[in-house]
Amino acid sequence: MTVAAPESQVTKPPDHNRTGVDYRRPMPRPKVKGAVIDFHCHLLAARHAPAWFEAADHYGIDYFLSMSPLEEAVKLQREWPGRVQFIVVPKWWDITTTSAWIDDWLRRLEMFHNLGSRMVKFHMAPSSIERRGLKLDAPELEPFFREIVARKMAVMTHVGDPDTWYNSKYTDAAKYGTRNDHYAMWRRVMERYPDVPWVGAHMGGNPENLDRLQNFLDAFPNLSLDCSATRWMVREISARRDEAREFFIRNADRIMWGSDQVSGDDRGFDFLASRWWAQRKLMETAYIGGTPILDPDLPEDSQPVLRGMALPDEVLQKLYHDNAVRFLDRIGARFEGCG
Repeated sequence: MTVAAPESQVTKPPDHNRTGVDYRRPMPRPKVKGAVIDFHCHLLAARHAPAWFEAADHYGIDYFLSMSPLEEAVKLQREWPGRVQFIVVPKWWDITTTSAWIDDWLRRLEMFHNLGSRMVKFHMAPSSIERRGLKLDAPELEPFFREIVARKMAVMTHVGDPDTWYNSKYTDAAKYGTRNDHYAMWRRVMERYPDVPWVGAHMGGNPENLDRLQNFLDAFPNLSLDCSATRWMVREISARRDEAREFFIRNADRIMWGSDQVSGDDRGFDFLASRWWAQRKLMETAYIGGTPILDPDLPEDSQPVLRGMALPDEVLQKLYHDNAVRFLDRIGARFEGCG
C-alpha cells in the first residue's frame, strides 16, 4: 500500500517551469538570416548579465534593446560590448514630487542619448497614470517631446494593460479611467507627432482587440508594435490563434519581436530561458500544450494552453531581424555587425 506524502511535503514546481521542461535541451537558432534582436527587455543590473547572456545564447538571441537603469548602463556596455542598446527610462519610483521626477528624467534623457540611446519610453499604464497623476498628453511632458523631435529620436509607449486587469484591478473608472480613455489619450498625442517613429509596446497594450490595433496601424504610418510580455502574449494570442496569425502576417512589416524579459537576483538560467522558450514556441511552431509559466491572472486549474502560430519563415525574418534593423536605421542607431 502506497501512502501519499502529506500536502505540506509535496514539492511544488517553480512558477517558471510547471510542466518540467528541460530548458537546457539544445534548440536550433531561429531560421533567420542575420542576428536575432529582442526589441523590448529589462536587463536591470550588470551582475545579472552572465546568466542572461548564457540563456540568450542558448536560445539564439543576439542583441537587446533594454530598459536598464542609467546607473548600470556604462558597466553593461563595457562588459558586454555591442550587445545592448538602451531605451531612455526615468528613475521610476525613487523621486517623490512630479516636478523633481521630470527634471531628473530630462537629465537622464541627455545622458542616455550620450551613450547612444535613440528611443524614449513612456510608461502610461493605468496604474502609472494614477500614481503620478500624469497622462501622456500632459503639458508637463511637452519638454520631452521637444527633445525627442530635436534629437530625431523614437518613442515607445506602454498604453493599456491586460483585460484581466481592467476587470479586476482597474474597475474603479473614476480612479483609473477606462480603456477607451487611455486609447483616446494615445491617439491625441500621436496625432501631434506624425513624423516621430513610434512603438506600441506589448502589441499596443491590447492583444485582446486586434481590430483596435489594426485601426491604429492604418491611421498612423509611423507606428510599429512589439509583441513583448510573454505571459500576456501566450494567453491572449493563443486564445485567438488563427486571428492573431492572420494579423501578424498582414502586418509583418510593422511588428518587432520582444520578450519583456526582466532580470533579477533570483532569476537564473531556467527562469530566463522559460520566457524565450515560450516565445519561440508561440512564434515559430505549431505546438499546442500547457505553458510552463504560471499565469497569475488565472486560477491554477484554468491555466492557458499555448497555441503556436507557426508563422512563415519570411514573417519570422521580419519580426526577429529586418524590422528592428530598419527601425533603428531610421533613428540613427545600429548594432555593430548587424546588417
